[in-house]
Amino acid sequence: MVTMLIFYRRQKELDIFKKLGKELFARLSEDQLELRCFSASSGMMEYLRQGPLVDLFCAGITGPEEITLLRRVRRMYEKADFLLIADDTISPMEYLVPGVRASSLLLYPYRGEQHRQVFLEFMQNYLESREKPQDQQCMVLENREGRTVIPFRQIYYIEVRERKVFIRIRNKEYSRYDSLEHMLEGLPDYFIRCHRSFVFNRQHLERVRLSENAVYLEHGIMVPLSRSYKPAVKACMYDKKECGNG
Repeated sequence: MVTMLIFYRRQKELDIFKKLGKELFARLSEDQLELRCFSASSGMMEYLRQGPLVDLFCAGITGPEEITLLRRVRRMYEKADFLLIADDTISPMEYLVPGVRASSLLLYPYRGEQHRQVFLEFMQNYLESREKPQDQQCMVLENREGRTVIPFRQIYYIEVRERKVFIRIRNKEYSRYDSLEHMLEGLPDYFIRCHRSFVFNRQHLERVRLSENAVYLEHGIMVPLSRSYKPAVKACMYDKKECGNG
């Protein structure tokens, strides 16, 4: 599964790139493509506040407001590949900056099939790079939906049940056949085991309630805390002065 966002205030161009994205991805990959398109920044930011995975981001730049938006999205998605479609009236010095880090660029108005070629190369480069295992900041899942890359920092917790592990990001759950013990070997040290069936991401911690046997994460997400793991969780949280006795 690959998730792509397209943001363009001009509806005509938005429709063109939506159609092109579906067509080219189907040609290049057998994976599924989840495509989200927005012509209003408010709608896109509301969607992004739900914390979805984003692999590819295509944005049209018509003025300074879009550049500010690009910086916000980049802070949220450090690993996503960005394709910018920029009006040729805007200086590249405004958007070719470290705070945006675009991997591809198309100037508007484009000529002939230029947009198709740039879009094709953008997708090809992404698909080739995601096959390389050198990035140690992500978890890679392979199942019937294809290959899904999940940045560790977006994971809230991991649970094992019915011989499968379930990886929870804010608004969605992914699964694969594995053991929690095996997964722990590849997780960063900010993942803390709190139960025989649960591991949580310390980066999303809000509080620990020992009397409730519960760990509370951001956005009202709760995972259980068992007695045998309380000492380790307490020690870890006291170091950060984040543990409450509730």
